Amino acid sequence: MTANTHITVLLEEATKALLVKKDHWYIDATFGKGGHTQKILNAGGKVIAFDIDKAAISSGKEIFASSIVPGNLILIRENFAQIFPVIQSLKEDRQINEIDGVLFDFGTSTEQLKSEDRGFSFDGDSPLDMRMDDRLGVQAKDLLALIPADQLEELFRDLGGETDARKIARAIKSSPVPITTTKQLSNLILKISGKQKGKLHPATKVFQALRIAVNTELENIMMGLPQALEILAQKGRIVTIAFHEGEDREVKTTFKLWEAENKGENLTKKPVVPTAEEIKNNPRSRSAKMRIFEKNTSDQQKNEIE
Repeated sequence: MTANTHITVLLEEATKALLVKKDHWYIDATFGKGGHTQKILNAGGKVIAFDIDKAAISSGKEIFASSIVPGNLILIRENFAQIFPVIQSLKEDRQINEIDGVLFDFGTSTEQLKSEDRGFSFDGDSPLDMRMDDRLGVQAKDLLALIPADQLEELFRDLGGETDARKIARAIKSSPVPITTTKQLSNLILKISGKQKGKLHPATKVFQALRIAVNTELENIMMGLPQALEILAQKGRIVTIAFHEGEDREVKTTFKLWEAENKGENLTKKPVVPTAEEIKNNPRSRSAKMRIFEKNTSDQQKNEIE
């Protein structure tokens, strides 16, 4: 297994949490390389898989052709923030029935991060793009050009946890030439933060913050979670895997609120995390946190019980 090969995180734990039943429908809201989808299919479930990356969908159609043809897998190139209308349309077309589980893996695939032509990696020299979905208009280089220094500082600090956020933001805005490539940005950060001292490259946090902002990742989570609950069958489960503090905080807050509103049960007061063995085999899994929410019985049933 090479460093550039994606390894699905918390694969066994997530699939087990979904309680997969034979011939029941589940949503893989973040298809990626299809690791979780394959596991659900292997357990006898059927899958509607979402992804905004056309490369992921194209690859998935080839790799999973044997599951697509008999109708066990439906691949959708769409943002999971649009889960509700997509599922409603599929139900109207009678392609699917009830949804018994929704899985969100908010991580970015290794192949995407290491791709030297999409602007995610600071190892090469490519345009600062960072769009997961090439149909989006705004690229990372546009944010650097259009956002004022104080807002850039806030972005780097809040979404990346960058301690040198102010210095980096001011350096970008005072640069005599526009910062439009990964190498330009990486070199600028290295001049401010110094050479790499540990495993984390000095540009990592700024690149992460820009990626999250360009793809409106936190906003998508805020939109996607309520829609997932809406389309979920009673006693169905939502399983999330977050890698960033902001992602996990949004999930944790949402699940806690839903439980207070009697919409279901937060099954993970403390998140499920990778084992020491998984972290050893896949160091990128170390920050992963999995949470589970089970939808409550209907209001009518609750009233009958009371």
